[in-house]
Amino acid sequence: MKRKRIFFLALAAFGILALGNLITWAFLREETSFKAAEIDWEKYSNPYKRNTKLTLQKTGIHLHTNRTWFTPGRNTPEEIETVYASNGYKILGFTDYERITSPNSPKLAQVKGFEWGTNLRKRHLSVLGLEEASYDFFPLYADPKNLQWVINRIRSKSGFVIVNHPLLNDSFPLELLSELKDYNAVEVLSPFGDIPKFWDKLLSKKKPSFCMAADDLHYLPREEYLRVRTSGIPNWRDLSSEIYKQEGESLMRYLLVNTDSLDESEILRSLQEGNYLCVRKMERSLEEPKLGPIGLNSENQVYFDFEDTPITVDFIGPNSEILSHTSYQKKGTYQLRPTDAYIRVQAVFPTAIVLSNPFFQKP
Repeated sequence: MKRKRIFFLALAAFGILALGNLITWAFLREETSFKAAEIDWEKYSNPYKRNTKLTLQKTGIHLHTNRTWFTPGRNTPEEIETVYASNGYKILGFTDYERITSPNSPKLAQVKGFEWGTNLRKRHLSVLGLEEASYDFFPLYADPKNLQWVINRIRSKSGFVIVNHPLLNDSFPLELLSELKDYNAVEVLSPFGDIPKFWDKLLSKKKPSFCMAADDLHYLPREEYLRVRTSGIPNWRDLSSEIYKQEGESLMRYLLVNTDSLDESEILRSLQEGNYLCVRKMERSLEEPKLGPIGLNSENQVYFDFEDTPITVDFIGPNSEILSHTSYQKKGTYQLRPTDAYIRVQAVFPTAIVLSNPFFQKP
């Protein structure tokens, strides 16, 4: 009798959830159609045109903590900040599920953020720059117009919207991202797959977006956790550390942001402009490459000028076509042609891969 009661209670709860989702599906929706002519191409013509006082500030985005009630075994913001600070990071953006999180006494510059999405499909968005988190009204199902409603709602508040791990559960297939509009960036370098060619397909459709490189941190690696552990009393984090051991994806994927200061508003300004590079290290213990500027000069040439010598640097255009290639050169240029819709720079070092944001030309 007790089991029967529990079954009907669960069935009733699911019915209420489904009914609520049906209502939100019907009413919370906006048009997805876009026209290339409506895009501000000047914004994407040269992400690096603004010279800043600080360059290549190491930034970690998409970090989860134990502050959300259903993630008690994860690391504290303070533990994560300590580990990332000791590895040269200057800026962090915590993105707990549907809440704003920051350390109690921050030692690094902080960008407010949260992760939108608690749905079955794992359609998640990292949102930066807002004071309050918003909730997922589509736990069971959302069509493109529902997702566009979410993006529009966030952008109307000047939030920076990142499409997270598109390949996870095939949550954001190419067809869907081609239909949606006005998201700022796509997680191109992620623990769930590095997808530069997928990103190229979007860019080739004249769907401009910036790259994102993120650890999507859920647990610090065991040796990092033990180094910063402060409590002598066994707790949930100790158990998580035993279970997940070296699986934490920390210290691998990050941004190098050019900004006038470490004030949050200035960091967000640079992110909105695309004035940063995306980096994935080959292994977290390796040294980081010493880079330098990437930009567009007065002669309409895309250039790079690095301190360390890369193995290769490719200038990549639509459909992932390599339009120019250099090997073991610290400096190089590519002359933009009228037929080049966009160009991005991809550099491979012995220790890391570096991606620039794209330089678009007006159609």
